[in-house]
Formats: sequence, structure tokens, C-alpha cells
Amino acid sequence: MQSLKIKVLLVGVAFILFMLLTMGMYWWNIVAFRERLTVMDEFHDVVSDILETRRYEKNFMFYPEPGSLGEALVYLDRAEHTVTLLKPKIEEITGRGIYDGLLDDIAEYRGLLHALANGDASVADDTRQHGARLVEGAQSLLTTKKQTIHDALDRILFMPLAVMSLILISITAVYLWQARKILDRLNYVQRAADGVAKGDYEAVQHLTSQDPISMMMRSAFQSMAAQLDERQEQLVEARKLVSIGTLTSGIAHELNNPLNNVSLTADTLLEELEDLPEEEVRELLGDIINETGRASEVVRNLLDFSREEERPLARLSMNNVIRQTLKLVGNQLSLNGIKVQTDLPEGLPDIHGDMHYLQQVFINLFLNADQAMEKGGTLGVRVRRDGERLCVDVSDTGCGMDKDTLSRIFDPFFTTKPVGKGTGLGLSIIYGILKKHGGAIDVHSEEGTGTTFTVCLPVLADEPDFKEA
Repeated sequence: MQSLKIKVLLVGVAFILFMLLTMGMYWWNIVAFRERLTVMDEFHDVVSDILETRRYEKNFMFYPEPGSLGEALVYLDRAEHTVTLLKPKIEEITGRGIYDGLLDDIAEYRGLLHALANGDASVADDTRQHGARLVEGAQSLLTTKKQTIHDALDRILFMPLAVMSLILISITAVYLWQARKILDRLNYVQRAADGVAKGDYEAVQHLTSQDPISMMMRSAFQSMAAQLDERQEQLVEARKLVSIGTLTSGIAHELNNPLNNVSLTADTLLEELEDLPEEEVRELLGDIINETGRASEVVRNLLDFSREEERPLARLSMNNVIRQTLKLVGNQLSLNGIKVQTDLPEGLPDIHGDMHYLQQVFINLFLNADQAMEKGGTLGVRVRRDGERLCVDVSDTGCGMDKDTLSRIFDPFFTTKPVGKGTGLGLSIIYGILKKHGGAIDVHSEEGTGTTFTVCLPVLADEPDFKEA
């Protein structure tokens, strides 16, 4: 930030110096122009003196009076004196040769005037012709001087336009340069924000400029990405703790109930064994066996959930998997008033997987949909291709789920069903099976509208190693 302030200060100082330089140049041109006007007045004096010389020369020619030539020589001396004083200016405008030629003409003209004054009438024509050339030379010198003044005046007139044009071009160039930098930074902000939103923190490093603003933006995004990463880790750890708590309480709850029942029934038998009729004793022993079986079912589900059994995968038609699974649960769905709508297009590619496991996946999803539609409804099953994956949408028109339930439905032992109606391991087992198949499961639900589970598995390439199931 400090270096940015220094840059702004330097730009301001440069602008002030530029304006002072422009004003100085304008002031210098005005002073020089005024000096040129003064010099031009002196050039006018030279022409006037020469014209006066010629006037007295003509007076002598028409009215021969000796005094006329004397006056002519006085004005000629004044003209020569002025030309001598203007030597630097004349040489600057026309060069040294013109200046020397003008002095030679004045000297020769003076000689002719002296000859006339001495009564030599034969030089009269040469005197007139020489006087005329001297006037033309002086007027030519004056015209040249006027042209230089006009040129100087044009420079003064066009200087503000040139300065304004230069300022406008400079401002435009700076504007375009800054606009490009701002657009680059905005593009960086967009890419960095998109990258951070997708968890790609490498996008933060794409801005390589080392100017203060770019460094400040990069530092801010790096800090934000670090904080998001830290909070995400905290969130994951918190979710793990919640999942462990749910798992532990679920195991304790599912095992504690049957064990309590077994304990109470055994106590009753122990205390009243001799008084109870044999039929009631058998009934109590049956309860013990049933509760023991219930505990064994919980343990077996846990083993299924955690088992890392590797089963050979085979080429499977997803439509065939869906049809066979629907045959298994079709009667139950029909008895509960569930209407099944399928969309199983032909020509879809095969997948590789285990028929038993995949049927377990869809049985759980179909039965969950059945339980979500207590008053009947519609179960939709649609198979579609999504790029290199084959996806199955299993939708129901049941009660739907709220956001809190959605965030925990894949946690082991998490269930919204009444006690004894489910262990809360079904979706967890589905998640594990699909993960082993390289697939994924997603869910979308709205309360009061229904739920859609989407199961996606990789499309099987045309490899001969997989056998038809």
C-alpha cells in the first residue's frame, strides 16, 4: 500500500512538472514573438530609410537641388547603420551572403549618389536601377522576416492543440493500460472465486503480477482459501464425531433392546418356572430365541456393512438388473398401492458389477420409497446415460425429507423409522456397495413432494474379459 501511495505521488509530481514545462515553453514563445516584432519594426525602418533615400534621389533627378542628395545620403547612412545592427538577425534569416550583398549594394549605391552629386549625369540610369534593386532587396528581407513571424505565430497557436492532443493521447493510453489491468484482475477474481467454490485452491496462484494491488488480492484469496480449508477440516472432523456417536448409540440401542428382553424373560422363567404351565414356558423360551435372533440380525448387518469381500464382477445390463429387482418386490409394492413407472430405453451400454449386490442396492431403494408412501403413490425408475456413466433415477411421491435428515441419511444407524422398523444401515450399505463398484449415489428431496435417489455407475468399455451375468 505504501508503494502505491508513492506511485500516485510520483504521477502527480510528473503531471505538475509537465504542466510547468508546457507553460514555460508557451511563455518563451510569447517573449520570442515579441522580440521578433521589435526586430521587424527595425526591418521596417531599413525599408523606410531606403525609400526616403530614393525619394530624395528622385527629387534630385527632377529638381536638381544639391540638398536632396545630402538628405539621401543621410537616410542611406541610417539604413546602413541599422543593417549593421541587425547583422545577426539577417544572417539567421537569410544567411551571410545576403547580408554581405546588401552592404555591398548600399556601398555601391552611395558611390553612385556621390557621382551624381559631383555632376556626373552619366550614372543617373545606373543610380535609379541600383536604387530599385536596393528597395527590392530590403522589401524581400522584410517579407522573409514577416514569414518567420507568421511561422512563429502558427507555432504559438498550435502549441495548445499539440499539448492537449499529447495529454489526451497520454490519458487514453493510461486509461487503456489501467482498464486492461483491472479486467485482468476481475477475471482473476472470477477464476479464483470459482476455483475456491469448487475446492480448487490452485486457481488462487494464477495471478502472477507483482504490482501492489495484485499482491494484495492474491494474499487476500490465499488467506480466504486457508481459512476455508481449515474450517472444512473442522467440519469433516465434527461430522466424523457425529457419525461415530450415531454409530455407537445405534449399536448400543439395537443390541440393548433384545438383550434386555432376553434378560427379563430369563428372570421371569427363573422365578416362576415351577408355577408356569409348560405352554407359557415354551412361549417365553420362544421370545428369548426371537430376541437372540434379533440381536444376531443386528450383528450380521454390521458384518455386511464392514465386510471387504471381493466378488468377481461381470458384464451386466442395467435394465435387466432393474427388471429382476422389481420382480422381487413387485408384489409388496402392489399390495401397498404403489404404482411403478419405468423408463428403460434400449441400446444403453452395459456396466460391470455383481448382480447380488446391485439387487441389494435397488431393493433397499424401492422399499425405502414404499415406506415413504404410506398412502400409496408412484415409484419412478428411469435409466439414462450421463457421459461415461449410466444413471438410475429412483423417485417417489412420498413425504420427502428435510435438510437435516438429508445431511445424515448415509450415516450408519441413522434412521427416521420407529424402533424395530429398521436398523439405519440400509443406505450406508448401499453407499459402500456403490463405492466398491466405482459408482456414486446422490439424493434430492423436498418435503411434501418426494425424493429422488440417483445411482450412477461407470459405463463398461468393450472389453472381452468381462462375462455376461
